[in-house]
Amino acid sequence: MQRLSPATAENSEAEYRAIESALLESARGRWFLAEHGRRARRLDSALLEDAIGRLQTSIRQPPALLGQLKGEIETLKQHLAETRAALLARPTVGRDGSAPPQQVMLKAAEEIHDIAWSLQANPFDPKGCETIARNAGKLYAMSQTQAVDSERALQTAQAIDTAASRLEAILETVVHELQIDPATA
Repeated sequence: MQRLSPATAENSEAEYRAIESALLESARGRWFLAEHGRRARRLDSALLEDAIGRLQTSIRQPPALLGQLKGEIETLKQHLAETRAALLARPTVGRDGSAPPQQVMLKAAEEIHDIAWSLQANPFDPKGCETIARNAGKLYAMSQTQAVDSERALQTAQAIDTAASRLEAILETVVHELQIDPATA
């Protein structure tokens, strides 16, 4: 849109006033100005009513995007549930492809137990004491790692539960918005 300079705007206003005063001098001119004003108001009212109608329709009828959003949220909720289940599942194989940590710890505990029983029969067995110390160290390290991993898994599962509950609240809102408005039925 072009901007008028102050001088041009002043000339334009003066021209408008001159035409208006010329039209107001006759009955036909006054009728024309009244009719023009009435038509302009009717046009403005029609445009305003149309805009209000479009706004009411957009509020009452949710956009198609809500249906897509609902599907995406449901997919995300399913993914979170699967991730949580996998996270809390007990491993069948260790990280390096060996036996799971629980079995390794149990085997080390059994070895310590067997060595302790054999030491009762033999008052001094340096090799047995060394094996006990090694297995005790392994058990301690594995139990610490297992405790940290378990705590992390539980915290992550709790975070997943929180995210899933928030997604459920969002999904309820989307489903509510997708319902048909009683005013339009």
